[in-house]
Amino acid sequence: MTLARVKACCRFLGALAAFSWIAAPLIACTNETTFQPITYGAKPWDPPAGWDPVNCATGNYVAIDSCPGCSAISYALCVGDTFTQCVCGGPVWPGATCPLGLVCSANDFPPENWTEYTDYDGPGHYTQDAGSGD
Repeated sequence: MTLARVKACCRFLGALAAFSWIAAPLIACTNETTFQPITYGAKPWDPPAGWDPVNCATGNYVAIDSCPGCSAISYALCVGDTFTQCVCGGPVWPGATCPLGLVCSANDFPPENWTEYTDYDGPGHYTQDAGSGD
């Protein structure tokens, strides 16, 4: 093999390695079945029967009690225009308020900088009285 062919082969293999290094993450990002949490600690969530809020926007939450692994208040999160993720309550942050006028314990606050979706009060909504959905 001549020196020119060895150099060409090395350039080809280098380009192939660089392409693989760049393409692999892009392929993972385009996989629609890969769960992408909208905020820290978010999990996939399926709303209960009868859940029907409309016109939500990313950054809205509804207080719920059905997020797997959470106790007390948890939050359904709007991703795009539907509530498909949830997160457990977290620590207080500057400007945080407890949803629905409830009394939150130290770790029941909504995700930082998310806003309460106030146009919904149907099935799955958290209630202070029973700690369960309506």
